[in-house]
Amino acid sequence: MTDYSFNEALFKKSFSVKEDKPDNTYRLNHTTDKCFKLFPYKATPKASSPIVYDMGDCISEFFRNALEITTEPVDYDQLCEKLKENIDIEDDDIDMFNDIISSLFFKNGDFYAYNIGLYPYQTIVDNKSSERIAEFLYCVLGLDSTDKENIISAGDKYSFNVLERMIVDSIDTQSNEPKLKTEKYYQVITSIQKQFKADFAFMLSSGMTSVEDLTNLLSFYYFYYVSQTCLTLDQFGNGEREQVKQLYFALDWEKVSKNRKCCEEGWSKLQNNISQMFSHAITLEIINQNDNNEMLDYIDFKSAADTSDENDIKISDEINKAERIYVSCIGDCPKIKDIPAETGANRTDAAIRHLFKCISTQFAETERKRASQFYSEKFSEFCKARFVKNRKKSGLTLNLTERDIIFLTKLAIQHDEKIRLNDLYKEYENRGIYLDSTSKGLLQEFFTKLNLIDKKSDSGDAQYVKRIL
Repeated sequence: MTDYSFNEALFKKSFSVKEDKPDNTYRLNHTTDKCFKLFPYKATPKASSPIVYDMGDCISEFFRNALEITTEPVDYDQLCEKLKENIDIEDDDIDMFNDIISSLFFKNGDFYAYNIGLYPYQTIVDNKSSERIAEFLYCVLGLDSTDKENIISAGDKYSFNVLERMIVDSIDTQSNEPKLKTEKYYQVITSIQKQFKADFAFMLSSGMTSVEDLTNLLSFYYFYYVSQTCLTLDQFGNGEREQVKQLYFALDWEKVSKNRKCCEEGWSKLQNNISQMFSHAITLEIINQNDNNEMLDYIDFKSAADTSDENDIKISDEINKAERIYVSCIGDCPKIKDIPAETGANRTDAAIRHLFKCISTQFAETERKRASQFYSEKFSEFCKARFVKNRKKSGLTLNLTERDIIFLTKLAIQHDEKIRLNDLYKEYENRGIYLDSTSKGLLQEFFTKLNLIDKKSDSGDAQYVKRIL
């Protein structure tokens, strides 16, 4: 970062500041994604910005992003005509043939894909939320040309039946344009991309490309990235991109008590961080109102300020200027002017923390709290539907089902024949899944019941989990 300077005119344009309104009123619109893209959410109700509960809705758009293509909708009538151009079919059999194509590849008139060769061509879901999440995952998980080549290679190796191959060949002749580049989402966390790419490559090479498997992959890594980002943002300039913050899960079938780590260091810990997502998005949007044309997060600002006392003073002064202008537009929240000074890693970090406090306070103290809730619930409701279980008296915990365990274990072992049990736990942790000693013991029992524990080794008491076919 060089010569950081807050651009007041840009701020007023981005946030639609209404200078003709009285000073004691709310005179701007909180907006995101103008100068900093953090999360793929909108601060609007479900009716206008639906919550995505099923990551299966994002698979096709994710593949389109990865392959850098846009595809035309597959029209049923046109597809049938193209197919019939390449086969000999009696007139009496045409209706039956059309019905077969409809039943196998269309749902309610929309083309539906069941294999990797067709995912990019599936009818686009009429839900901008799922499109945004797919683009978000493509950006923050760091997909590149290597992943693109892996997808193409997996498609080439896929064992299509004759009809599927004809479908692929017919669709490939339709419009298939390069995808226009858009401003990417900022990677706050850089500790998970390597693991994701390794898991994705393994799945593509081993045929784990069903809708269910890909949905699981995107679900776990969507949760992993966003949850770790929320935890890191709350540390402001002290956040560490490469350090994984521990979140503890419980097994679906086990009984838990309140003093377990899954109750104290799982969902109950994370949900407080999730509730601040919109305040962080606004804070980062404000401090990025400058002419540098590069996105900078809290860690970037701290690093720039750490280069010298002079830079720290200059940058913090600009952040304070941004806060004064912002606060002057929030005339309906008197408390925003009485927030005590914050401490931080340096002056700049303290200034950013204070700006954040102003933003979060005005959300909490006005009817605008609903906008903040609308934003954060896009993620929290997904979590509750996919990864959270109500344990009655013990509260809500992050949860792993038997299917989750089978899936994670396949990723952990990959092409090996077996894995040491303790190494398996580490592999879970490499994917953001932490278990306490009680859960680990029950997991060992689970593998024993499935006859997957191998006690024969040259390592004494070491136990191994065999590969799941």
